[in-house]
Amino acid sequence: MADKVPPRTGPARSREEDVGPFLLQYVQANPGLKFGVILRAAQAARNISRATAARHLSRLVRFGEIVLLPNHTYTVGGAPASTTRAMLETRWYDLTVVVQPSGSTQVLIQEEFRVSFGQLDHLDFGWAKPIRKFSWWCTTPGHVSQVPAKRAPSGIPTRRIEFSSPLTARKPEWQRYCLIAHLPDRHRMSYRPKTGARGVPMARERVWETESIDFSSQDRRFGQRLTPDAHLRLQVAFPEGYPIGPVRSHVRFQTEPDLVDAFEEFRLAALAKVEWHQDGLQTFGSRFILSVPRPLSDRHYEIEWAIPTAAQRDRWLAHR
Repeated sequence: MADKVPPRTGPARSREEDVGPFLLQYVQANPGLKFGVILRAAQAARNISRATAARHLSRLVRFGEIVLLPNHTYTVGGAPASTTRAMLETRWYDLTVVVQPSGSTQVLIQEEFRVSFGQLDHLDFGWAKPIRKFSWWCTTPGHVSQVPAKRAPSGIPTRRIEFSSPLTARKPEWQRYCLIAHLPDRHRMSYRPKTGARGVPMARERVWETESIDFSSQDRRFGQRLTPDAHLRLQVAFPEGYPIGPVRSHVRFQTEPDLVDAFEEFRLAALAKVEWHQDGLQTFGSRFILSVPRPLSDRHYEIEWAIPTAAQRDRWLAHR
């Protein structure tokens, strides 16, 4: 049977703005065709060049309206989720962690992003430990729901923000969201040093706690990339005067967490020395900020601090 080609309706149909609708109708009527066949049909029906037809087909694939399947054929809708991965682009990501004396924390996350390929209907946020409160705001309407660990793709309790209308690459406006979560008992606030045979404290080895911010190029549901002017920022704030020890930063590879990116660490250390800037690791009393311009994908940008002994913490609590 011959391929079904939507009929011409006159010279006006040769205009470029009609190529997209033609391709959608043609692929919908003839699912499973390959690239060359689709282009030849568009050339003949709309009196356009092969390059023009290819450009419009590529745009529709990027918008997620036409799907390129693993066998190199095309279809409209009804494709498995794994074949329609969206691509998100981020230019600002900020994580602020406010630590309480008990070790409970308030986490504030802000991100500016857009969909540059395909479409996105929801975002998931999960934490290994239960949270007490969750609030959010986004530039696009939606609602939040809870996904139990056994149903969540990550296997941990998840909050899902579902958009009222999917975000698409056809309308790639920048979006912003802000969310706040209260996490109980997130951090150890002190430790007890090991003692010798007579109960005398042994030489103290520092005990460290960490927070990190990272950007993965691949999420479970979509790809991610950073804009050339992207910026990540991690801030950790303690109660004023809390007796924490030294503070330092690291940059680790996500695929090999025991391996540091020495070149990226050197770059951030150099930025921290520029007086008129606030990039790299900066310390402001009991507040620590790691500011990362032009970050790299698939890295953990980490702030690490030494926690006090139980005796030091008790003395601080007694003099608050």
